[in-house]
Amino acid sequence: MRRGIGQGIGHGIGRGALAAGIAGLAALLPLATPVQAQDSDPSAPETRLTLGQQVAVEDGTLVGITPLDLSLRRATRVQSLQFSLSAPFRLNDPDESKTFALGDPQARLLLRRGARNAAIETELGYRENDLDEEILFDDIANEFVTLDGGRVAQTDARLTYVFGTQSKLGGEFGLSWLQRDYTGTTDPDLDDSETRSGNVTFYLEPTPLIRARILARASRTDSDDGTDSRFDRYGAGASLQVDKLTNLDVELARTTIRRTEENGFVEETRGPSLSLGLIRSRPLGDWSLSFGSNPGTAGRREDFNIGRTLKLRYYELSGQIGVTHFQGNYDPIFQIAYRQEISRASEFQASLRRAAVTDDDGDEALNTDLSASFRRQLSDISTIGANIRFRESQVQTGDNEDARSASFGLDYSRDLPNEFALVAGASIIRSKDSNGTRDDEERVYLGVNRNFNLFP
Repeated sequence: MRRGIGQGIGHGIGRGALAAGIAGLAALLPLATPVQAQDSDPSAPETRLTLGQQVAVEDGTLVGITPLDLSLRRATRVQSLQFSLSAPFRLNDPDESKTFALGDPQARLLLRRGARNAAIETELGYRENDLDEEILFDDIANEFVTLDGGRVAQTDARLTYVFGTQSKLGGEFGLSWLQRDYTGTTDPDLDDSETRSGNVTFYLEPTPLIRARILARASRTDSDDGTDSRFDRYGAGASLQVDKLTNLDVELARTTIRRTEENGFVEETRGPSLSLGLIRSRPLGDWSLSFGSNPGTAGRREDFNIGRTLKLRYYELSGQIGVTHFQGNYDPIFQIAYRQEISRASEFQASLRRAAVTDDDGDEALNTDLSASFRRQLSDISTIGANIRFRESQVQTGDNEDARSASFGLDYSRDLPNEFALVAGASIIRSKDSNGTRDDEERVYLGVNRNFNLFP
């Protein structure tokens, strides 16, 4: 779930969720940026403020929106700082008790400082949104599709330190914290929770062809309903270069899982965890083979995958197909991703994934995720884009309902004189669970934004 800065300084808590959310926000709350700014050097220092005024029709209600978006980027040879803030103010929102209220705020701060052989990174984040829009933010990791009319606020923090990145002996230390708070919900499974986790890994390179590691991870989740979850794993692994084209990664660990329910009932399991990964390089892309076996309180799960990547001149294609084994059942799992630059001005990308997941309560499910997006630059000053997303959770253990949710978004932006931009678009969300409960949302908007370059 986390990857250290030694290999691209890590996925912090909620980073995948934020990436999905940024893509989906093009439909829900676009903060258009002129094309000239999009073509600027991404490493150049920048402080940009976006203000605007939009009028939207949401489920038949006229709503006024004043988007405020601030982004800051500064970097030197040894240090980098990134900060982003989104605070859309809303007028006449039918979901709010006040006439003037703050919509779905988001903020993220990332600070990295590194030298030639070591680096430290810290990240802080906050976001709040309606649960019916969670499809735009959530990833396929360990969350189920939920139909509820409430809201969720997520606060997270991460600290990672690595050393010896250019040496035969190195290591990584990581700490993370995640707080989820729900309001206005009716689902009894949606309880406020706090998760604290840490990891330690030491790397040793006895020969240029072998990189061994010793690892330990621990996670603690406390929920307001009285459920406490404990996860511990420690073991060893190694990455080996079998020949010039083939690499093998092996990891063997001991896993312990313990969950205490509100009524005092305890679920506990422990056992070995095994993962194997084999990659063979080819001229146009790699072949891959992977196997994983992990214990769980509802039974052991085993995954097997075979994959292939293709990197050609005009498109990239990657895919995996395999099977997951759980409680005597075999279910297909797969992952396909496609990206193509149709022309200098157009790009299309799509992905389809089905994977087995386990939430913090130990419930198992098969998540299916489909997403696609298309963007075309109509001229030097105008851009149009479209995106679709589909998610489905098929619950295998636990009392959650099977549910599915789909969204479609369309957005348009056009640069105007003096750093102004015209923005327009529409979005539709459709959700349903196995009980027949539905949750739908529709929105059409039109507005004008203005960008300010602060402290250039």
